[in-house]
Amino acid sequence: MDTCATQRISRILLTGPPGIGKTTICKKILKIFEKYNFNYDGFYTEEIRSSCKSRIGFDIVPLKNSDQRNWLARTEAALEGRKPSKIKVRNYLVFVDKFESVALPRLQSKSDILMIDEIGKMELFSKQFCDCVEELFLKNSSKTKFIVATIPAKDRVPQRHRSLFEKLYQRSDCKIYEVNRQNRDKLPEEIESIIKVLMN
Repeated sequence: MDTCATQRISRILLTGPPGIGKTTICKKILKIFEKYNFNYDGFYTEEIRSSCKSRIGFDIVPLKNSDQRNWLARTEAALEGRKPSKIKVRNYLVFVDKFESVALPRLQSKSDILMIDEIGKMELFSKQFCDCVEELFLKNSSKTKFIVATIPAKDRVPQRHRSLFEKLYQRSDCKIYEVNRQNRDKLPEEIESIIKVLMN
């Protein structure tokens, strides 16, 4: 990879269809953060499955203090007597307040590196989260040196946020990786090389 081009990259976007391995790549990149003892923060999204292995929702998990994880979404059948949310995406009820309790403090931290898995339809129901994303990616006031984030495939971008994603794609400091079965095992190593150049 061209070194000059690498030095200009400070935002990595991983995109691709659901289930292709974006979160798995994020977890491998987290090990890279730990390996170099970088000052990092952020979160990833994890599927939650029932005892019979059917998917019942998603949790938001902080990179540090994972015991502080919280609900992002649940199926109605998995509410365990809790009050349902009024926001629904497909079969899932989205709990914006629980999501914000984990996501917002991480995105507003003073870390050098952030991981955001993901900037998706469920997460963008939070106006405060949307504002944080715009601050981190589209305004020059952010002091965060490096960001790794996952975004939906182009055909799954929420219509009401299409302009946001179009701006992300146009950023000269963003490198977008279309994750597929052929490249997903190699991407953590390639991203590691970019981080090392930027953080040295």
